[in-house]
Amino acid sequence: MKHIAVVLLFVGLSMVGTQADEVSEAKEMLRGLAAECKQQEGASDDDVENFVNDGMPDSRTQKCLAGCMQEQFGVSNGKAFQPDGFIELSKMLMKGDEKKMSLAKEIAADCKDVAHEDRCELAVLIVNCLKGSAEKHGIQLKH
Repeated sequence: MKHIAVVLLFVGLSMVGTQADEVSEAKEMLRGLAAECKQQEGASDDDVENFVNDGMPDSRTQKCLAGCMQEQFGVSNGKAFQPDGFIELSKMLMKGDEKKMSLAKEIAADCKDVAHEDRCELAVLIVNCLKGSAEKHGIQLKH
């Protein structure tokens, strides 16, 4: 079963019914956004590709890359999931779609208590929670 990175959750939510080339563009955007975290975490191109292609982070470097990206997008503060940051990012990506925003708020509520002292392990907990919540709400994340 595929696991997703937090940003690809948004891609899945915001791009329902879109063309494959739009998903490709979103992935390319993620590669660009990951550049700073790649350098900061000492990640390889393969680590970035794993993130972009929604592989579950398994190495310490991949987990820390995901954590850095979550912090960059405001959905983590390095100690806990940030529901308000998740909702703010959702607002940007959902472009006023109230139905999708309602789902994003439910997902944020489901994951509001996710916390861990290790920011890299926290990233995995957030990914798992977001994925589980999306599935609970019937969201199919295929791209």
